[in-house]
This record gives sequence, structure tokens and C-alpha cells, in this order.
Amino acid sequence: MTDTNTIKPGGPQLVSPLSASLGFADIIADIAATAAAREREHRLPHEEIASLKARGFGALRLPADAGGHGVSLSELFVVARDIAAADSNIAHAFRNHLWQVEAALRRRDHPFHTHVLELTAKKKTVGLSFTETGALPAGARPDKVLTRLEWDEIRQAYVGSGDKVYATGNLYNDAFIGVAVESRAGRTVQYVLERGEGVSNHDDWQGFGQRLTGSGTAKFRDVTVPPAHVYPADPPRTDEAAPWGFTFHQVYLTSSIAGIARRVALDAVEVLRARGRNFYHGEAAHPVDEPVLQALLGRIRAYSSSIEATADRAVAALQRVWDTYGTSDEYDTTLAATFAAAEAKVVIDDLAPQIANWLIDLGSGSVVSRVGALDRHWRNIKVIASHNPRLYKERLLGRNALSGALPPTGAFF
Repeated sequence: MTDTNTIKPGGPQLVSPLSASLGFADIIADIAATAAAREREHRLPHEEIASLKARGFGALRLPADAGGHGVSLSELFVVARDIAAADSNIAHAFRNHLWQVEAALRRRDHPFHTHVLELTAKKKTVGLSFTETGALPAGARPDKVLTRLEWDEIRQAYVGSGDKVYATGNLYNDAFIGVAVESRAGRTVQYVLERGEGVSNHDDWQGFGQRLTGSGTAKFRDVTVPPAHVYPADPPRTDEAAPWGFTFHQVYLTSSIAGIARRVALDAVEVLRARGRNFYHGEAAHPVDEPVLQALLGRIRAYSSSIEATADRAVAALQRVWDTYGTSDEYDTTLAATFAAAEAKVVIDDLAPQIANWLIDLGSGSVVSRVGALDRHWRNIKVIASHNPRLYKERLLGRNALSGALPPTGAFF
């Protein structure tokens, strides 16, 4: 007979066995324990991100002999989602760097990408210095400096200036990459700019959620780029290559929302345990024994698990893209992953805010205090979801079912 005293509570766990085996359990637990305080105090997570970098999170995908852990793409998402469950701001701040590592691993014979991998092996992270403008007509691309590098004879280096808005993660990054036209030959180049004089980041992001991602303005003023850090542009894609190159970005954000959904389920258990009194018309003396509240807790758990499973389907599709890279199957797997990412986003963007609402229902008036900062879950979900709204993806999925229409190929789909 089973001793019921030895049965452990079920449901989601904050840290996966994989993250624990890689040595991240303590950091993730600490991040989770202090997330509400950071939210209340608007304390940017410099120390937490530095700890993750030092432990090698940014280099997980590098082979072991190159300073990494050699994890698969799917395994990277496991660890990233654990971090998102602890604090979605921190997971989000790594997105641009992790994507650059993915791109570099595929093109490691190119000197620009080799440079990115070398920085990553040193446990540094790279951000973006592509300059963005305000409103643009449909189909247009930003064209301001730092998309131009001027040669400076005195410095014997290239010089550029410009602003990057929505510079997610740049407050915490050690280097920045971009594409520009260099003045001497008028050719398009790629460059790597390490943090130094002329680089500043401003915590002026005004979003009501994801407040600590460092998504403000990055300013580059008369920055110097050594000629050794300026590289030829990547060769153009062939006609046979799959043109959907940004699915990673979409899946990463949706997977981060799945991490928040897990945190809601974890917080829901603590909320119900902590409730001290029931309504007079309840059926139990204590809220933890109240049938309707137990049922709501079960609903939150079920929806959270289903959200993670939906995200995992998109992650698995993205893993197949990696596995078929450079083969005749790459086009089909990339297209399938793009649709899987869209399907996951449509579902998760709809369901995740619901379970954040139910968390408040579960705790009632006892959880609306700003001390617990539980409202951050709904706010963070909605802000992440606002990246590339699901409405356009819903339409694409419908059009594709009717006529076979293909997805757009730009980064912002």
C-alpha cells in the first residue's frame, strides 16, 4: 500500500531536469524568488543576467570544445522557458543574442559569424545596432545611420552614428552587430561593434509590461568600428533556399509566454494555500478545501500544461528545420515551422491571458495588492503577444487553407 504521506504534490515545476543538470537550478530559483520585488522597485536585472551569462546560458548551443554545452535547439528552448517562468523579462532580453548564435552556427565559415561565435564563447552577448525610424510605409525599410559607416583617416577606422529604438536587451549586451554601407567602396557590409565610448542605452521603454527588458533606446554617437571588424555581407539566398528566416524569433516569444503560463500555475498553488478565509457562502471552512477553488486551480493547471504542449509543437517543428538545414527538405520543414509558429501564437495569445485572469479570481481581493505584483503576468503576456499581432497570422492560416497562400518573408511576421 502506498504511504500517502510520501506522495508529493503534482503539477508543473519551475526548473526542468535539463536546466538542473546544466547547473542553472539555483540561478533560476533565485531569479524567480526576486522577480516580484524587481517589478515593484523597477530594478533592472543586471546582476541576474550577468550570472546567467557567466554560467554560460548565452553559449549553450556552442559545442563543448568551443565553450558551450552542445545542447540541441529544442533543449535551448527548455532552459529559456524555465528562465521565462522565473522572470520573462530576463528570457526576453536574451532573444536577439540567441538568434545571432543560431545564424552564426549555420554560417560559421563566414568571418562575421565566426566573430559572433568567438564573443559568445567568451560568455559575451551581442545585440542589434540596426537603426530604426518612426512610421514607414508598407514594405519600406529604415535607412538612417548607423546603416552607413564613414571612413575616418585620423582614426584609421570606420565611424557611425544613429539610434536604435526598441533595443531589447541592449542594456545588458557586450557587443552589437549591424548591416551598413561603408563609404570607401560603397558596398554593403556587416560589422561587430563592441561596447565602448559613444554607446549608451536608455531605460526609456514605456510599455506597461516587460518593463525590465532593456527595450528602450540605444544611442550610437560617433562610434568607432575597426576595419578588422567589418566583414562582407552574407551571400544572397538562392532561389531554392527557404525564404522564411525568422521563425526562431516568433517561437521564442511564444515559448516565453508559455513560461509565464507555467509561472501562473505555480503562483496559483501558493495563492490558494495562502488564502486565510473563505467567503461566508462558501462550502468549506478554509479556501484550500473549497471545491470551486480547487476546480479553478485544476483548470489553470490544465490550461498551462496545454499551452506548453502547444509551444512544444512549434519548437519541435523548428528543430526539424535545423536538422534539415542545407538539404532538399529544408524548404518544406521551414514552411511547416512557420505555420506551426503561427498556429501556436494564435492559440497561446488567446489562452494565456485567460489563466492570468483566473489567478486573480482564485485569490480574489487578497491578491490585488501591488506587493505580490501578480498583475505582471497578464501585462507581460499582453506585451509579448503584441509583437507581430495574431490577427495577421489568423488571416494567413485561413487564406492558406483556402488557397495555399504562403507566409510573408520579413522579420516582423
